[in-house]
Amino acid sequence: MPDEFEVIAEMVKTAGRLPKGYSPIGDDVAVVPPRSGLVVLKTDMLVEHTDVPAGMTYRQAARKAVAMCVSDFASKGVRPDSFMVSLGLRRGADKKDVEEVALGLRDAEERWGVHLVGGDTNEAEELIVGCAMVGFAKKVIDRGGAAPADVLVVTGPFGLPPSGLRIMTAGARSEAEFARRARKSVLEPEPDLEVGAALAPYLTSAMDSSDGLARSIHTLARASGLGFVVERLPAARGVMEFAAANKLDGDKLILEGGEEYVIVGTIRAPEVQAAQRAVKKAGGELTVVGRATKQKGVTLRAGGGLRAIRDGGWTHLSGR
Repeated sequence: MPDEFEVIAEMVKTAGRLPKGYSPIGDDVAVVPPRSGLVVLKTDMLVEHTDVPAGMTYRQAARKAVAMCVSDFASKGVRPDSFMVSLGLRRGADKKDVEEVALGLRDAEERWGVHLVGGDTNEAEELIVGCAMVGFAKKVIDRGGAAPADVLVVTGPFGLPPSGLRIMTAGARSEAEFARRARKSVLEPEPDLEVGAALAPYLTSAMDSSDGLARSIHTLARASGLGFVVERLPAARGVMEFAAANKLDGDKLILEGGEEYVIVGTIRAPEVQAAQRAVKKAGGELTVVGRATKQKGVTLRAGGGLRAIRDGGWTHLSGR
């Protein structure tokens, strides 16, 4: 097993190429050149037994650890600058494992234009990648700015990653093309900073959807002190057919599956078309899925009436 210094050397060699003004990796602290405005911080932790399904490589897991932070930055309209990693490796991890992690961090650097500036290495019972990210912004979109009559929007479809997890871990049946897309959504999550930056000027509230669409909508509702009526479910292509073939609840798959890493937010109704044009120009698609109401609670319009949407999704330490 490579020792701590060999692990650090591999990280520096593969993913530690820093521009002028940043301190070299390996000192007691990391120095990031200052910017004007707000300092924006985020930390997230990838743990192997909850976040790394069978079939995901260490390279993909390390990239995902960074993606988890990037997704939150994207939902706030903030471009991250750099990140640090606290890395836990199991005893017996070999040189190839270390190389895979380093390559995953480099993949993230290249995909989202961020810099690895340092971190820590330790022994753990399983792979752990804790990512701490920093960025700078003039404004940050919070969760509590929605008003009645705002429209509820999302920047991507739902249900594909939870379908992929069922295919990968539970042997769920699917057509080959759907299985390919579903697996890819799990193994290579794609939060989009360009879409987040384009959408930010129009958002009144926002968050990322990694814990599930229903959880995100309920969170925005509580933060803004209002309710939402969901008028359409943003199902990814093929999800409802996959659910039916495997005797799954398609609505629940979309609402509570999670791992989508897209933006859920609100916009003033008169600005929807302008926001859609801006997002399209950035390479994405903005979908209106509902509206805010004075009456609290989250409901789905279906079958000519309304039914409650429960606050379901992933909850750490609960096993669900």
